[in-house]
Amino acid sequence: MKSIQWNLIFKNNYNWLVGFLLLCSLSSAQLLELDYSKGKREESSLRIHFIRQGIIGISSLQHFNLSAEVFKLRYDGKKGTHISFTVYSTQTLWKGNKTDALNTFEFVMNPIGGTANGNFFTSFPLSKKEHSSSKIGVSIGTKWVEGQPLPNFRNSTFFDNYSRVGWIYQHLLAEDPLQNSSLYFWSYPNVQLHQSTEESRALFFNNELPSLAYGYGIELGLEYNAQLKLILIGQQLVNTTSESDFGKFIFRLSVAYRFKK
Repeated sequence: MKSIQWNLIFKNNYNWLVGFLLLCSLSSAQLLELDYSKGKREESSLRIHFIRQGIIGISSLQHFNLSAEVFKLRYDGKKGTHISFTVYSTQTLWKGNKTDALNTFEFVMNPIGGTANGNFFTSFPLSKKEHSSSKIGVSIGTKWVEGQPLPNFRNSTFFDNYSRVGWIYQHLLAEDPLQNSSLYFWSYPNVQLHQSTEESRALFFNNELPSLAYGYGIELGLEYNAQLKLILIGQQLVNTTSESDFGKFIFRLSVAYRFKK
């Protein structure tokens, strides 16, 4: 039943996704990829995926979003190194916040937010046991964000460059080889940076958000059967102006479904 519902969502947004694919061909959150191997890999692998995952999410900024992992190029090395480049796109289905600046800020703080989001991610193994592993994860990307309308027909889009560095821990909670099912837990505490031009910060955030904003976050997740993910993210920027709403702690709950394993 869940698969049918996701297929309906995909069909209803087919034109949007196709349009974005064309956009991506002209341009150069992220969902963490878990390591299912219990020992050393026998060989390295290079894979390409198209429209592999759909994600719905809701945040404390009162946004309900639909996102798609449109394209992914990933490399998994024999020694546990992972490198990937992913393109996401996010569309707002509902927003309850009446403040334009906070609605735009939602896309900045959403790890996979933005009309177009290109993300480079790599992880390096620290330790590995039969049912658990830990890694250093580094994420760098650029979002094309469509902000609130500006007067005098001025351009209402801008780029937000971001990075996250943190420690990834994953653990196999349950496994049933006969049913080919599994349940994984992961955590990703991290520090993060967001950079944009001073002009865009003044236009969209009333100079309450510095050109180089930094903060911290944590991502917790459960993955069932390598297809269904439940993700809770908490994050906060710490160098905003005093008493600014942009400095509040933000929660985000997402559900991701992988169409193809």
